[in-house]
Amino acid sequence: MAYEKPAHTLNQIDKAGRAILDPSLFSEGIDVLNSWRVAHRYPLNALHMTLRNRSMRIDANAVTAQRLKRLDSVVRKLHRQPTLQMSQMQDIGGCRAVLSNMSRVNMLRFMYETNPLRHKLARTRDYISNPKEDGYRSVHLIYRFVGKATSSPWNKLWIEIQLRTSMQHAWATAVETVDAFTSENLKFGSGSDDWKRFFQLIGALHARTEKTAPIPNVPSAYEGLAKEAKLLERKLGVIHRLEQYAHITQQITRKKRGVNFDWYVMQILPETGRVIVRGFPLQAFDQAQESLILLEAKFKGTRNQAVLVATASLNELRRAYPNYFADTKFFIEVLRSLVR
Repeated sequence: MAYEKPAHTLNQIDKAGRAILDPSLFSEGIDVLNSWRVAHRYPLNALHMTLRNRSMRIDANAVTAQRLKRLDSVVRKLHRQPTLQMSQMQDIGGCRAVLSNMSRVNMLRFMYETNPLRHKLARTRDYISNPKEDGYRSVHLIYRFVGKATSSPWNKLWIEIQLRTSMQHAWATAVETVDAFTSENLKFGSGSDDWKRFFQLIGALHARTEKTAPIPNVPSAYEGLAKEAKLLERKLGVIHRLEQYAHITQQITRKKRGVNFDWYVMQILPETGRVIVRGFPLQAFDQAQESLILLEAKFKGTRNQAVLVATASLNELRRAYPNYFADTKFFIEVLRSLVR
């Protein structure tokens, strides 16, 4: 199977990034961006294969997945950071591993530190030892791809690897679920004070449970955390909302029997409460990418989202990206135990 090689110079990529910020040049910039995104597929797949192999050696229940950054996420990031060059964006291609607990996350991280890849580890962002103020926790390993011989055209492309526990993943996907259905945009630092405070408190409670670094600017005592979180849960109706979102997203296009899918194009439709999943075999990536581009254009300016992801099966896709199915059962279970 052929992988698309980078077709533009870094100067052309950066020019396209600036064009995206200009409505009159938007379509020109998007064409270059789509080509740039696809070019990350080869190094992303290479690093994801290693991540999957290493994760499964440590945790038989580990879940891994890879994705190309959504168009709206790229555009939003460029608007938030006007001085950011597109060639410097480090998460166009990203993969993650979700492991059972902190012990296994630490083991996997230790494996990367003691058995380094040939790719260059440019930086590590440890949001577990130094969690974000909003409650987000995860470890990000930022790599620059180093290819050999025929894979050299992809040299220096950025790929991000995320390592997190099931609890940290539950928090992050609950945030995205609320964003998808309410347009709060919590993930990007927007939203109401109540929602932001609620997830900050839950992040702090999770950190206490996992015995990791505390979240900044929250009460240190469990009683204070739990009391404030309980009041906000009742005020916002968090559990009821999340259960509603899960209930109305049960219609999922079934995987055809006998067909092995490697790529999935997902449509998240909050207005109608539906999630549509279409699978593509490995050799049909070009069709999957074309489908994604058409849907992104169709959904521009709406709350609907389209995303292209790769994972071993539809069932594992649901486990790796529960926010796209509003499947927040684990988050609700933990939340009930914390605020009961």
